[in-house]
Amino acid sequence: MNGSGWFESEDRILSDINITPLVDVALVLLIIFMITAPMMVQGADVRLPQTQQMDMLPESSLTVSVQSDREIRINNEPVTYAELEARLSPLITPGRSVQFRGDGAVDYQTVMQVMAVIRNLGGSVGLVIDPSLEQLRR
Repeated sequence: MNGSGWFESEDRILSDINITPLVDVALVLLIIFMITAPMMVQGADVRLPQTQQMDMLPESSLTVSVQSDREIRINNEPVTYAELEARLSPLITPGRSVQFRGDGAVDYQTVMQVMAVIRNLGGSVGLVIDPSLEQLRR
Protein backbone atom coordinates (compact mmCIF):
# COMPACT_ATOMS: atom_id res chain seq x y z
CA MET A 1 0.00 0.00 0.00
CA ASN A 2 1.35 3.27 -0.97
CA GLY A 3 -0.75 5.55 1.13
CA SER A 4 -4.15 5.66 -0.52
CA GLY A 5 -5.53 2.65 1.24
CA TRP A 6 -8.85 1.30 0.14
CA PHE A 7 -8.92 3.11 -3.24
CA GLU A 8 -6.43 0.67 -4.76
CA SER A 9 -8.32 -2.57 -4.38
CA GLU A 10 -8.37 -5.46 -6.80
CA ASP A 11 -12.02 -4.73 -7.67
CA ARG A 12 -11.80 -2.50 -10.70
CA ILE A 13 -14.77 -1.23 -12.63
CA LEU A 14 -15.23 -3.11 -15.89
CA SER A 15 -16.29 -0.97 -18.80
CA ASP A 16 -17.06 -3.88 -21.16
CA ILE A 17 -20.60 -4.30 -22.42
CA ASN A 18 -22.33 -7.42 -21.16
CA ILE A 19 -24.24 -8.66 -24.20
CA THR A 20 -25.77 -11.74 -22.55
CA PRO A 21 -28.96 -9.89 -21.45
CA LEU A 22 -29.19 -8.30 -24.90
CA VAL A 23 -29.04 -11.71 -26.59
CA ASP A 24 -31.62 -13.08 -24.15
CA VAL A 25 -34.06 -10.27 -24.91
CA ALA A 26 -33.48 -10.60 -28.67
CA LEU A 27 -34.17 -14.34 -28.59
CA VAL A 28 -37.34 -13.88 -26.54
CA LEU A 29 -38.59 -11.24 -29.00
CA LEU A 30 -37.71 -13.48 -31.93
CA ILE A 31 -39.70 -16.36 -30.46
CA ILE A 32 -42.67 -14.07 -29.74
CA PHE A 33 -42.69 -12.71 -33.30
CA MET A 34 -42.32 -16.19 -34.79
CA ILE A 35 -45.37 -17.36 -32.86
CA THR A 36 -47.57 -14.31 -33.43
CA ALA A 37 -46.70 -13.53 -37.10
CA PRO A 38 -48.77 -16.35 -38.62
CA MET A 39 -51.75 -15.27 -36.51
CA MET A 40 -51.61 -11.72 -37.84
CA VAL A 41 -51.90 -12.78 -41.50
CA GLN A 42 -55.61 -12.93 -42.11
CA GLY A 43 -57.56 -13.12 -45.29
CA ALA A 44 -61.17 -12.43 -45.95
CA ASP A 45 -63.42 -15.25 -44.87
CA VAL A 46 -64.68 -16.34 -48.26
CA ARG A 47 -66.29 -19.56 -49.38
CA LEU A 48 -64.63 -20.27 -52.70
CA PRO A 49 -66.73 -21.76 -55.48
CA GLN A 50 -66.11 -25.36 -56.37
CA THR A 51 -65.88 -26.48 -59.97
CA GLN A 52 -64.86 -29.55 -61.84
CA GLN A 53 -61.70 -29.72 -63.87
CA MET A 54 -62.10 -28.77 -67.52
CA ASP A 55 -61.68 -31.70 -69.86
CA MET A 56 -61.62 -29.56 -73.00
CA LEU A 57 -60.55 -26.04 -73.80
CA PRO A 58 -63.34 -23.46 -74.05
CA GLU A 59 -64.68 -22.82 -77.53
CA SER A 60 -63.57 -19.17 -77.43
CA SER A 61 -59.92 -20.13 -77.03
CA LEU A 62 -57.51 -19.60 -79.88
CA THR A 63 -55.52 -22.70 -80.79
CA VAL A 64 -52.55 -22.81 -83.13
CA SER A 65 -51.19 -26.24 -83.99
CA VAL A 66 -48.31 -27.57 -86.03
CA GLN A 67 -48.80 -31.11 -87.28
CA SER A 68 -46.15 -33.70 -88.02
CA ASP A 69 -46.11 -32.76 -91.72
CA ARG A 70 -45.47 -29.09 -90.71
CA GLU A 71 -49.01 -28.08 -91.58
CA ILE A 72 -50.08 -25.10 -89.48
CA ARG A 73 -53.66 -24.79 -88.31
CA ILE A 74 -55.55 -21.98 -86.56
CA ASN A 75 -58.56 -23.47 -84.77
CA ASN A 76 -58.37 -26.47 -87.18
CA GLU A 77 -58.25 -24.27 -90.29
CA PRO A 78 -55.10 -24.89 -92.37
CA VAL A 79 -52.88 -21.88 -93.14
CA THR A 80 -49.44 -21.50 -94.65
CA TYR A 81 -46.54 -19.99 -92.75
CA ALA A 82 -46.55 -17.02 -95.15
CA GLU A 83 -50.13 -16.09 -94.28
CA LEU A 84 -49.93 -17.00 -90.58
CA GLU A 85 -49.22 -13.48 -89.32
CA ALA A 86 -51.96 -11.91 -91.47
CA ARG A 87 -54.52 -14.46 -90.28
CA LEU A 88 -53.55 -14.21 -86.58
CA SER A 89 -53.27 -10.44 -86.41
CA PRO A 90 -57.05 -9.72 -86.11
CA LEU A 91 -57.50 -12.59 -83.63
CA ILE A 92 -54.73 -11.71 -81.15
CA THR A 93 -55.04 -8.78 -78.78
CA PRO A 94 -52.10 -7.88 -76.50
CA GLY A 95 -51.89 -10.37 -73.66
CA ARG A 96 -54.35 -12.86 -75.15
CA SER A 97 -53.46 -16.43 -74.42
CA VAL A 98 -52.95 -18.66 -77.45
CA GLN A 99 -52.97 -22.41 -76.93
CA PHE A 100 -50.12 -23.94 -78.93
CA ARG A 101 -50.10 -27.61 -79.94
CA GLY A 102 -46.94 -28.91 -81.54
CA ASP A 103 -46.51 -32.46 -82.76
CA GLY A 104 -43.54 -34.27 -81.21
CA ALA A 105 -42.15 -35.07 -84.66
CA VAL A 106 -41.95 -31.41 -85.75
CA ASP A 107 -38.48 -29.89 -85.71
CA TYR A 108 -37.62 -27.24 -83.15
CA GLN A 109 -37.05 -24.52 -85.76
CA THR A 110 -40.62 -24.72 -87.07
CA VAL A 111 -42.10 -24.65 -83.57
CA MET A 112 -40.04 -21.61 -82.57
CA GLN A 113 -40.92 -19.73 -85.77
CA VAL A 114 -44.66 -20.16 -85.18
CA MET A 115 -44.33 -19.22 -81.51
CA ALA A 116 -42.31 -16.11 -82.47
CA VAL A 117 -45.14 -14.93 -84.74
CA ILE A 118 -47.62 -15.29 -81.87
CA ARG A 119 -45.36 -13.40 -79.45
CA ASN A 120 -44.62 -10.63 -81.95
CA LEU A 121 -48.36 -10.02 -82.28
CA GLY A 122 -48.62 -9.57 -78.51
CA GLY A 123 -50.06 -12.95 -77.57
CA SER A 124 -48.85 -15.17 -74.78
CA VAL A 125 -48.17 -18.78 -75.69
CA GLY A 126 -49.59 -21.61 -73.61
CA LEU A 127 -48.20 -25.01 -74.51
CA VAL A 128 -50.72 -27.86 -74.66
CA ILE A 129 -49.35 -31.31 -73.87
CA ASP A 130 -50.73 -34.83 -73.80
CA PRO A 131 -50.35 -35.94 -70.20
CA SER A 132 -50.74 -39.65 -70.93
CA LEU A 133 -47.88 -41.85 -69.83
CA GLU A 134 -47.91 -43.69 -73.15
CA GLN A 135 -46.44 -40.62 -74.87
CA LEU A 136 -43.66 -40.36 -72.27
CA ARG A 137 -42.57 -44.02 -72.66
CA ARG A 138 -41.79 -43.68 -76.39
